[in-house]
Amino acid sequence: MDYKIIRKENVKESSWAGGISKELYIFPDGSTLNNPFNFRVSTATINPGVYKFTTFNSYKRLLILLKGSIKLEIDNNEYSLNPMSHIFFSGDSITKSTTEENSEDFNLIFKDDVELLTFHITDSNLSGEILSNKAINIFYNLENNKHVNINNNEYLLEPGDTVIICGNSFKIEGHGKGILLSLNIN
Repeated sequence: MDYKIIRKENVKESSWAGGISKELYIFPDGSTLNNPFNFRVSTATINPGVYKFTTFNSYKRLLILLKGSIKLEIDNNEYSLNPMSHIFFSGDSITKSTTEENSEDFNLIFKDDVELLTFHITDSNLSGEILSNKAINIFYNLENNKHVNINNNEYLLEPGDTVIICGNSFKIEGHGKGILLSLNIN
């Protein structure tokens, strides 16, 4: 795969105890949460209440709060998250969330041996030349339409769209928040 654009209307949705999860991408293609995977990116709504997270042994997690506010209890330590704040924690951890309002988060679950090369919440133009050409680069568009140029092909990303770019130079133009991840699979 050189690159893939995943439109918001084509993501896989599933229910969890606290709301709806939307799987933006899982690698390798065709993997599921029930069999070994290298990484998964998703968003999830969180309804008011207290919810226990699924554990993922031998994985790491990154959670970015997109909307609302939540309190996380991770291995008996409390953390408060507001929009655009984030936290890294072990997939082995006993984790629960508490919220009094409808909230939404962005999640990355990745194997211990997968290297997170970069992670940015950005609101300006991006150029892929600075990123590893061996990496899998993921851009999740949060706000406003953006133009993406990959290998001289141009695409329009709407809010909620995701682009996966492997070993290609790319440029993302447009203002408004987005999340960029660059992962190296060993």
